[in-house]
Amino acid sequence: MTSLQTVIHQNQQTIAFIEAKDYYSAIVSSSSALECLGSIPLILQRQENSSCSSPSEEETALDQCMLHTTIQENDDICGTQTFMYSHAIPLPHNVTDYAIITLVLIFNAALAHHLVAMQDKENSPRFLFRAKQLYTLAYHSQDVEHNPLFLFVVYNNAALIDLQQIGDKDSWNACVGHLVSIYMVMMDEGYTSQVRHLHGFLESLLATSMPARPPAAA
Repeated sequence: MTSLQTVIHQNQQTIAFIEAKDYYSAIVSSSSALECLGSIPLILQRQENSSCSSPSEEETALDQCMLHTTIQENDDICGTQTFMYSHAIPLPHNVTDYAIITLVLIFNAALAHHLVAMQDKENSPRFLFRAKQLYTLAYHSQDVEHNPLFLFVVYNNAALIDLQQIGDKDSWNACVGHLVSIYMVMMDEGYTSQVRHLHGFLESLLATSMPARPPAAA
């Protein structure tokens, strides 16, 4: 197994831990994946890139990696009125683009910290802080252009942390307005698969816009 294959395998372990709701182990696993990637010398990275068959752009694009995950109805509803993208991103077995690999590992590490924070209320601030750092790092990368789904979920999850940390609903509502704009652009530009992947966001919008039901008559 090459060093790069080890990284991909470690990422699969992270996904398995998240799916099993073992979020602390997911943090350890995601950190190991990042450390393993960082330990690969640049010259070896180039050798692996030249020796591996080049996968298609569609297979290695960030959004396409995300679309390999099946989203079930109501998977991503956080509470009753907020949306959180809670799925770790898989890597194709033949991916060789180090920029994509790095961003996937960063996102999965951020997600693991975010999920621990929601589970461990006592230590939540520390894990939310680290998750926000990682989401921000991913969002401001130069390699996320033309991946609207990835940008959407990173922006959404980072904004949700601000809501969870300080409870600023006005700021959250402004972020939701920005997300709606991105969502509409994705629809207009034909990103149909990406839009379907965000049905939890649409469900959360409907939940906030539905009028409260009157109490049942005695």
